[in-house]
Amino acid sequence: MSPPDGATHLLSDLHDWRRRPLPVAELAPFTLPDDAWFEYAWLDADGAACADPAGVPAGNPWWRHACRLAGPRWSVDPVVAAATARAAHRLQGLRTGPRSAGRERRAFLYSAAGPGRSGPLVVVQDGKSYWQHGRLGPIVDLLTARGEVPPAHYLLVHPERRSRDYIFSASFRAHVLDELLPAAEARVTCDGRRVLLGASLGALAGADLALARPDLFTAVAAHSGAFLIAPEDDPPDPFAGGEWLRRQILAGRGGGLRWHLECGTLEWLLPGHRRLEAALLAAGCEHRAVERHVGHNWVNWRQALPGTLRSVLAG
Repeated sequence: MSPPDGATHLLSDLHDWRRRPLPVAELAPFTLPDDAWFEYAWLDADGAACADPAGVPAGNPWWRHACRLAGPRWSVDPVVAAATARAAHRLQGLRTGPRSAGRERRAFLYSAAGPGRSGPLVVVQDGKSYWQHGRLGPIVDLLTARGEVPPAHYLLVHPERRSRDYIFSASFRAHVLDELLPAAEARVTCDGRRVLLGASLGALAGADLALARPDLFTAVAAHSGAFLIAPEDDPPDPFAGGEWLRRQILAGRGGGLRWHLECGTLEWLLPGHRRLEAALLAAGCEHRAVERHVGHNWVNWRQALPGTLRSVLAG
């Protein structure tokens, strides 16, 4: 991979794409691991993002110009590769509000257990994206059919505005705790195990909910969690914030929860992920931390889903 003529900056998960594009003048040779999946693009002299003329499209739902480099040992998780069928069960719509949100909001339920059967409840932030890009339904169906995870219910939450709802929002917290959870559990039977799952800012929102009500939740699963952010950051800094969650863990909170953290080695959040893992270890929290040679994208999080669900549901 080398810059095409006229390219001024490299865009990639290493620098959060347009937030911190890397000038071509500062680009030094680097080697990718053999099992890596790396997504990138270029900025031209007019500031327009463009695909690499010699590149292979990555199929990124956010960046159509994204190209990818896949190492010779890159492979799709066997469960993800086998989960090709449509979801076996129907989504149920939930309408809630307008108590906390000021207007009606929608979410969805997917029940691998079946509405009449008791099972864990997995609360999924960015639920629409996990359904479409993460292929949550087929992956859940396959893991359940194989007996690798128990039959569970999945509450798919979707924010109205991610940066407003997912960064320490009291109104969003109240919406989930006081409206969504009761509405969901009026439809399906939770066996007392409630798990929070999310990616990036959605993972931060999940951790915020868990620490607000540790009596309700049993586990937190985070894919590339945006855990550098703190409530006092003004504005919120995804690169060098106050690391609120790490401070909470070191202060003794979250010890009754199981934590599952996944992060790519090719994304800017990796140092914060490792510091949070060290805090969980120092605090004696039950946890599992996973790194894979990928970036901040749906290829990473889709690959992570089977292992994540086994970790937080099968124990």
